[in-house]
Formats: sequence, C-alpha cells, structure tokens
Amino acid sequence: MRSRLQWYARSTARLLLRRWQALLLACGVLAAANSSILGNARALGYPLLVMFEPGHGALWRGAYLLLLLAVAAAWVLMQRDQIEGGGFMQFARTLPFSRRHLRRVDIVVLVLADTPLLLVVCCAGVASLQRGSTGAELVLLIDVALLGLLTQLCALERRLDAALAPALAGLALGAASTSSLALPAGLLAGALASLLLGAAIPRARMRWQRAGILTPLARAGASLAQRLPPAGMLSVRILCRALRAEAAGKAIAAASIAAAALGLMRIFDYDARAFPLALLAQGVVALCVSGLYRGMHIVHTSSAAYCAALPLKKQWWRWYDIATLLGFALPFLALLGGAPVLHGAVAPAHAAAGVASFALLLVMLRTVQLASERQAVVLVAIVTGCWIAATIACLT
Repeated sequence: MRSRLQWYARSTARLLLRRWQALLLACGVLAAANSSILGNARALGYPLLVMFEPGHGALWRGAYLLLLLAVAAAWVLMQRDQIEGGGFMQFARTLPFSRRHLRRVDIVVLVLADTPLLLVVCCAGVASLQRGSTGAELVLLIDVALLGLLTQLCALERRLDAALAPALAGLALGAASTSSLALPAGLLAGALASLLLGAAIPRARMRWQRAGILTPLARAGASLAQRLPPAGMLSVRILCRALRAEAAGKAIAAASIAAAALGLMRIFDYDARAFPLALLAQGVVALCVSGLYRGMHIVHTSSAAYCAALPLKKQWWRWYDIATLLGFALPFLALLGGAPVLHGAVAPAHAAAGVASFALLLVMLRTVQLASERQAVVLVAIVTGCWIAATIACLT
C-alpha cells in the first residue's frame, strides 16, 4: 500500500496541487464576497444540494444521480494509469496477494484521489445539517459517495456488468426520494454498496470495448476510417484510444459548460445578455478542449523515432491534431452559437463569427499549451480571457 500511495503521489502531485488550488481559490472568492463559512459550504456543496430542491421529481433525481455517477467514473478514468500503480502493479500481481487485499488498496488510493469530490460531499452534509434536513437526505448524500466509489472501482476494472448495480441503485434512490420509502431505500442502498465495496467481484465476462452497445460506434469508426487520410485517422485513434479517458472527461466538461450556459440563457429569457454569455461559454469550451493537445503531442513524440525513418516532415502531425480537436469541439461551439440565433437574440452572421473566432482560438492554443509545461495553465487562461474580452467587444 505504501508503494501504491507513493506512486500516486509522485505521478499526480502537480495535478492534485492544482485541484486544491482551484478549491482554495473558490473559497477565497466566496470569502471576498462576504460569504460566511456556512455560505461557502452551501456554494461548494450545491451540485449535491440541488437534488433536494422541492421542484424536482423522482425522474429528474434519478437521472441526476446517474449523471453524478458518470462524473465520478470520468474522474477516475482521467487518472487511471496513476491510480492503478503503473509498472509496479504488474509485478505486484504476480505475488500471493488476495483479490480482496488488492481491492482494499485500490479503495484507499481512490479515496485519496477523490479528496476534492469528498470535500463537496462533506460541504453538502454540513449545509444540510445547518438547514435542518431530514435523515433521508443525509443518508442519500452518504449513498452518493458510496455508489460513486463503487462506480469508480467498476470503471477502474473496466467491468460493464458490475457498473449496472450502482446505476440501478441510483435510479431506485431517485424513484424513492419523493416517497416515504426514501430512508429505508437509502439505508438498503448504502448497505449493499458497502457490501459490494468489500467483496471481490469475479472478473466480468464482457469487457466495455467488446460490449454489444459499442457495435454501432465501431461501425461508424470503420466508415470514418475509409474517408479520412491515414495520418488524420492516426490522430483520431490517438484521441479515441490512447486518450479515451481524457477525451471523455473533456467531453463531459464541455457538455456541462454548454448545459449551464443554455440554462442561464433560458433564465435570461434570451435577452441581450444571452449572446455574450454564449461567447463566454464558447471560450471556456475552447480552453477545456485545448488541454488534449499536450497528450496527443506526447503520444506522437514517443513514436517519433519510428516515424523518422519515413519521408515525413518534422511534426507532420500538427495540423491533423488541430483538425481532430476542431471536430471534437465544433459541436459544442455550434450548439452555443445556434441557441441565441434560434431565439432571435442575435443575427446569424454574428453567431457564425463567434464560432469562427473561438475555433481560431482553439488552433492558437496549441502553441500556448506546448510552449511551457509549468506555466501552460496560466498562459492559456490569460490568452483565453483576453480573446473572450476582445470577441465580446467586437461582436456585441
């Protein structure tokens, strides 16, 4: 266990530091707004406290619980190699350790990786206690943490059939949350989740990548491969295979940004604030997706020795990577740009100019992302902020 923790700490020390810096920055911003400690807890725990708002029905709560479990799975998939222990665990699995012992070690490392998420759960619990919530709501928060941890274990081991258990439990909790069975259902779900966390589940017969539900995606990929040039297909395969976890996380983040922006536009009733909000969200999406440039560049440079024997230009993959990420981000940019047009909040020409502007920003961010490993986050944030301000000034 000590070796696993040391490996995780060394391989993700900078990433963990950035996550805690983001949380401390959020707390500092809230404190600067004259918010109390309980106000900070309510703000940080809002993603969970929103489940308890009276306007949401059982169907909405069940779907939202599934979304939370999907976010938990994406969180662990983005750092799967670091959590699994790297090459050390390939040797450790040859030693006489029981499956139950290895699972306990996995859970300990997962809890360490989930500390930012667990802080959100704790803040939601504190805010719930402060407003005098019922026992069923507190039990539901504990169940969310346990089911999220169980979902992460299934994602870590890539077991689709085992992941059905927390998904069904989430739907059941959502269905029972508006009835008198909320507390018994929560206690039962928590007990079953704790039991499954301690049990050594046999290896699944069906892997995710061989599941029947992925057959249409495989066919679509084969059809796409026939139309793209080989170099372009290489960039697509790097994104979909070598960086699948990072790409899934970025897709979820971009979809969340787009959903939040569309929700605010609806609250604003698509008035004069809708289009600047859409431009702001497009810039954040471009910033989010640009983080994939570094991973794709690392994969390409690792095979540079082989490609050097071929008659190819230096860094021949540059424009193919850019085109791949443009295709990845354009649906989100187009969605954010098209919503104000459909509601008459902006002219189509202005919306198209906004989409083109942030597509160009995504192209430019490749240079910024690869310019400096240590200062890349700050530089990208500064460039994106200035670009957003200039675009809003020019188009509004």
